Amino acid sequence: MNIPNLPNISSLFKQKISEIQSRLPIKMNVSSSMSTDFAQELNKASASSEVASALAEPAAPVIDIEPSAVSSTKTKYPLVSGSYESVYPRLSQTQIKELMPRIDAAIDAYSKQFGLDPKLIRAVIKEESGFQPFALSTSGAMGLMQLMPGTAEGLGVTDAYNIEQNILGGTQYLYYQLKAFDGDLKLALAAYNAGPNAVRKHGGIPPYTQTQNYVKKVLNTYEMYRAIGDN
Repeated sequence: MNIPNLPNISSLFKQKISEIQSRLPIKMNVSSSMSTDFAQELNKASASSEVASALAEPAAPVIDIEPSAVSSTKTKYPLVSGSYESVYPRLSQTQIKELMPRIDAAIDAYSKQFGLDPKLIRAVIKEESGFQPFALSTSGAMGLMQLMPGTAEGLGVTDAYNIEQNILGGTQYLYYQLKAFDGDLKLALAAYNAGPNAVRKHGGIPPYTQTQNYVKKVLNTYEMYRAIGDN
């Protein structure tokens, strides 16, 4: 598919970086090739492809690891230091709508694979990225389900901006959190946001405003999707 009226990604990225840098006390470590990488990924995503063929051979294998095996080792992913404010080339709602068949197909396939409600995965994506495939937080979280570099690497995700790989990795990681916390959805969501060690340390949802609000928002969105029957 062709995405019309695509903005100049390199200029947009540089502008966003400058805006955030002006408000941070430290210099962000951003490589000069980062904006080029985004442009390339955007072109890849806008290329025409069949959903069936996209899901036929998932690029990221299902690796049976426990949450503790996901480490914060060095990765190829560029990191941006700073706050939770996001910097990335945002797609318009029209552009996102064009990608939704592919996103929905991945959600349905991988939620079924791990025995999770697709509405739950959709709620997580809604709150994590607003369905923006190229979302990048200034803490380094990437893509639709905002995978941190170490988490992505531990899950075998080689391209966190690939729709199928990102949703597969995020769904798998949420599955592990539910397994680790005996099916307690609130604790699993808190672990997805703040990390399982933080949940264990505090014996429940950590006393972080961002994490507490995150859990509430995901649960509210999940209930909304269930109420309206959105699949």
